Amino acid sequence: MPHGHCYLWQEHILWTNVVSDLVIATAYFSIPIAILIFANKRKDVGFHWLFLLFSAFILLCGITHLMGIYTVWNGTYGLQGLSKAATAAVSLITAVYLFRLIPEAIKLPTLIQFEGVQAELVHANKESANLKNQVAEHQLTQFMLNAHPAGTLLIDDSLTIVYCNPAILRELNYPHKRALIGKHLSDFISIDDPDISFGSLGELLEKTTSLTQTALCHVVAAQGTKIPMSMTVVQEKLHDQDMILISFLNLSEQRQIEAQLIDYHKRMERVIDATEDGIWEWYVQENRVVYSNTLMKLIGKAHIEKPQFEDWFSHIHPDYRTEVMNAINQHLASKDKYQIQYLGLDKDGEYSWFSAIGDSQFDDEGNAIVMSGSLRNIQRSKQLELQVKEKTDILNAIYNGSSQAIWLLQVEENDFTFLEFNETASSRSGIAVSNIIGKRLSELAKTVISDELTAQLNGNYRRCVQEAKPIEYIECIPLGNEPRWYQTTLYPLFEKNSITKIVGSAIDISTRIEIEEALNQNQQFLEKMINSAVCGLYLFHLGKRKTVRINQRFIDLLGYDLDELQDVETQNDCYHPDDIESMTAHWQAVKQGSEGQLLPIKYRFKHKDGSWVWCYCVNTVVTFKNETTPEIVLGTFVDITEQTLLLNQLQESNAHLEQFAFVASHDLQEPLRKISAFSDSLRSRLKAHAEQDEKIEFELSRLVDSASRMRTMIQDLLKLSRIHSTELTRRPTTLKAIVEDTQDQLSYILHESKAKLFYTGEDIELKLDHSLFIQVFQNLIANSIKFRQPDEVPIIKISVTESSYSWKISYQDNGIGIADEFRQQVFEPFRRLNAQSRYPGSGMGLAICKQIIKRHGGSIMCSDPIDKIGAQFQIELPKKERSNS
Repeated sequence: MPHGHCYLWQEHILWTNVVSDLVIATAYFSIPIAILIFANKRKDVGFHWLFLLFSAFILLCGITHLMGIYTVWNGTYGLQGLSKAATAAVSLITAVYLFRLIPEAIKLPTLIQFEGVQAELVHANKESANLKNQVAEHQLTQFMLNAHPAGTLLIDDSLTIVYCNPAILRELNYPHKRALIGKHLSDFISIDDPDISFGSLGELLEKTTSLTQTALCHVVAAQGTKIPMSMTVVQEKLHDQDMILISFLNLSEQRQIEAQLIDYHKRMERVIDATEDGIWEWYVQENRVVYSNTLMKLIGKAHIEKPQFEDWFSHIHPDYRTEVMNAINQHLASKDKYQIQYLGLDKDGEYSWFSAIGDSQFDDEGNAIVMSGSLRNIQRSKQLELQVKEKTDILNAIYNGSSQAIWLLQVEENDFTFLEFNETASSRSGIAVSNIIGKRLSELAKTVISDELTAQLNGNYRRCVQEAKPIEYIECIPLGNEPRWYQTTLYPLFEKNSITKIVGSAIDISTRIEIEEALNQNQQFLEKMINSAVCGLYLFHLGKRKTVRINQRFIDLLGYDLDELQDVETQNDCYHPDDIESMTAHWQAVKQGSEGQLLPIKYRFKHKDGSWVWCYCVNTVVTFKNETTPEIVLGTFVDITEQTLLLNQLQESNAHLEQFAFVASHDLQEPLRKISAFSDSLRSRLKAHAEQDEKIEFELSRLVDSASRMRTMIQDLLKLSRIHSTELTRRPTTLKAIVEDTQDQLSYILHESKAKLFYTGEDIELKLDHSLFIQVFQNLIANSIKFRQPDEVPIIKISVTESSYSWKISYQDNGIGIADEFRQQVFEPFRRLNAQSRYPGSGMGLAICKQIIKRHGGSIMCSDPIDKIGAQFQIELPKKERSNS
């Protein structure tokens, strides 16, 4: 039950108890804080457990009062009892501990005893403090001496060193203070001041107790060198004792700077005297001047030792004196730079042109302090200026009276501005000078100049800027409806390594162009006649041993232009090795031949694409160096490659066909038919026995298979013979189209082997016999599948690249590959590298491939595979429709 019921909940009783308990609790809580603060501040008193017990006892008393407030509204008397029990326990412990401390508390001194001890302690502390202060002062003094950057010595009355700081040891390179302590100053110091000596210094120190004396001296360092220094002697009393200190200031750097300043001053005097300009200074407020020797020589008054302002002013021509003074006053008023040109008397007593420039320094109120500047004789510059003016007038006359169109352009970021445009340019272009000067090229478009002409001019001007050098070209600029031709030259003008202006000039060459055009038409007509000839034509210079001219038919037949042909001739490999002997004899005959004698020859010449061209040529000498020495040979030739190679191919093909016809018709086909017929008959009659005896079936199967293989070989031979007997049907196609048709025909074995085909360059246009190349890829792909690695999926990669003269096809697989020693033999008919039982076939596949490619004038070779895996074939086909043997 809440304790408030005991108060009958009467507010005056209830709140009196509550507020009183609250105030008491607050006081009880603050008292432990005060006790703990005192104990912390007075740790010397001791008895900290007593302070803690008292603090805990008072704190718990405060808690019991708070519990009394809490039980007014909440009847938690058990908790209140616990708080009182805790208070009782702590109170009892505090009382016991207090009684135990009573004997020690009685021993505490009385106030009178404490005050006596305190007085003695204060006196002892003062004495100790004085001693500590003296020691600290001594240590501070020693620290200041040691830390002082200037070298310092402490000496006695006899000028003997008793102490030195580290700075003086460093200055003099002494390793230890023992090297200086005990020495007399005169042992290593020499005084430079004639009025001061060590004797007089000692007398001064005896006469006075306070002294400060400075003197210049030289101090001998440890290594014997003398160092210039400033020595300051200070004597003062310290604790009724005379203390003498000497501080040193090293003057070595100062002396070096003084020497440099003197040298610089002399050098400046030499420079001022050597220059053509006279240097002057005018101290305005004092009206005092300083003129260099050069200035006095310039105005013819070098004899005056102390010049005045009037000495310079009087040399000015009377007509210019007012103008000069106005310029000076204007400068002093505006503070702008002073600059003027005037006539004045020179060193020869004659009037010359002078240029004076200068500037002033002003005080805070704006008044001039000193005015400095230079004076130069510019008579020669003035004369040059007059000469330039005369030449400029002459150039202007030439510019305006020239028969050439001349103009000047300002180069801008993306445009050009016309700065000058002479009358000739105006009359030739039909554009008034006033309509073009100051105008940008872009502004003239569509108004004065057509868009087409604007683009033409802008391109030429831009090219001059890009090439950064003079350019010359011929251009057509219409005047009305009449085309006019000009030979134009553009000259770039540079400023700070960048083009800022362009000077243009143009000569009217319309008449010359008309004449040249007529000549060109005649020449083109003759060239057309020569180039239209059915035969190649060339002129060979026997002395220079090179071809000097060829016609277009020559280029068409052999692929070389003149420069390329001359390069090939210098390499001596343009003739086929088998024809060199006959060609040498032929040229000897040409050199010995007479004028107009026709000498024919048949030879092979290397085409630009590397192939050999059969030529039927006729050479004749057309000019002689003298009566007996031929010089120029005219040669004409026709390309007989196709006829020659066709004849060779026909002969080779006929030989193959004759051999095949004989073998196929007599020795192969008839026995094969009988074997096949009897084999079929035996199989029919022995069918019943074969079902009971497996050996009979096996032997009959082997017989039929052998006949089938023989039939395949004959069919391959027929294919080989037809390659040369049928005409090529070239048409545009692509690798993609050929491979897709091949895949259609090999779909079963491709599906069965799960072979993967990858090709690149599949969209490059090829011109060849599409059906024959299907046979090529049928044989190659079938071989890749047949000769694949065991347990590996065949991977085939085909790529096509092209150059100016040929297509190159690369074919590679991941099969068992071909050994190096068999890479030439694999293209021979019936050549087999593996056992028939393991890899069946006729051995004709690659032979057929080679003949098809050869029929196209190309080549096939077996090369090293890139990854040393599988087989790789390289096929090269010429773009020109010509067969090669």
